[in-house]
Amino acid sequence: ARSRARATKDMYLFSKKLAGAGTLDDVLWATAFQIASMLKLRVVLLLPENGSITVKAGYPPDDTLAEADIAAARWAWEHDRAAGRGADTLPGAKRLYLPLRTGRTAVGVVGLDNDKQGPLLTPEQKRLLDALADQAAVAIERIQLVADVDRAKLEAEADRLRSALLTSISHDLKTPLAAIMGAAGTLREFAPALPEADRADLLSTVLDESERLDRFIANLLDMTKIESGAMEPNYAFHYVGDIVGTALHRARKIIGEHKTEMDIPTDLPMLRVDPVLFEQALFNLLDNAAKYAPPASTIRLQGWADNGSVIVQIMDEGPGIPPADLERIFDTFHRVRKGDQVRAGTGLGLSICRGFIEAMGGTISAVNRTDRSGAVFTIRMPVPADQHVNEPDMDDLP
Repeated sequence: ARSRARATKDMYLFSKKLAGAGTLDDVLWATAFQIASMLKLRVVLLLPENGSITVKAGYPPDDTLAEADIAAARWAWEHDRAAGRGADTLPGAKRLYLPLRTGRTAVGVVGLDNDKQGPLLTPEQKRLLDALADQAAVAIERIQLVADVDRAKLEAEADRLRSALLTSISHDLKTPLAAIMGAAGTLREFAPALPEADRADLLSTVLDESERLDRFIANLLDMTKIESGAMEPNYAFHYVGDIVGTALHRARKIIGEHKTEMDIPTDLPMLRVDPVLFEQALFNLLDNAAKYAPPASTIRLQGWADNGSVIVQIMDEGPGIPPADLERIFDTFHRVRKGDQVRAGTGLGLSICRGFIEAMGGTISAVNRTDRSGAVFTIRMPVPADQHVNEPDMDDLP
């Protein structure tokens, strides 16, 4: 009775261990150790791989099998029956190989042996092994099903991104290209007959649409770097107001129809950032604000220090972000639908912002304004340890 109680307790603890295992290796090593310790046997576990059966775990650790054992293990897997030592098939093998079954199929093979002569297992030990093997098989199948689901999700996401990329290339990149070709063709055919103002407008169209096409392509390349993990920031200490000013100057054509306000205190601590990446993130946010906010509205940039961080906000006076899009606004290729008046885009700008900011150790978030319609994008960058937020000196206070 004490022996059965101890076995029941060990089975319960084994079940808890399998339930908490998150990887296949954890399940296999726990199973090999449990069978070896409870049945006093040497154990190997084999799983199918690339059309064959391969040793994945053992206790004591052993990853080499003789040819006879490999043949017995493969036969047990292919025929879902015992093979090897003490079995009717291939009894010359060193170990006895038994399939690990679930209600659906066999998921692997367990190999057992010891140094004693005669049968490996008593009837009581055989029942205990069946119970251990059933639990292990279910746990292995669970891990494999989770892996299959994750793989299916990744494939579905890859298909979605591929479809979105094709849509982007076929439509959003083609739009500025069509405008460039149309303007250039008109200039070539009718330049002598066109007034100077019309020629200037056509040339301006060529330049503006070329710049927009260049931004689209740059965004695609930047997103490729982020997705591949090849983004390596070139850190240096910079004052955030300087980078904001550079981004505003670079975006002057895009935000030319809007009013801009800038409130960045001069006493903010220096940040350790890549100025090129940080400027590109700000540029994309300005481009987004100009795209969705009506002409003559105000785009405001403000910054302040807060609890060891520097906060930079960009606020617009557009329609805001629909509640359903707040969680997905930074997703790759995700675009908020606002009608035909919104300029074309690849849906990469905000995703690139998040990739750049997070690569530099910061965070970015989006909410809607509470004082009026519009969106607020907030960048929070940590202040390096050797920097500090400027606070008033107590000796200078009246």
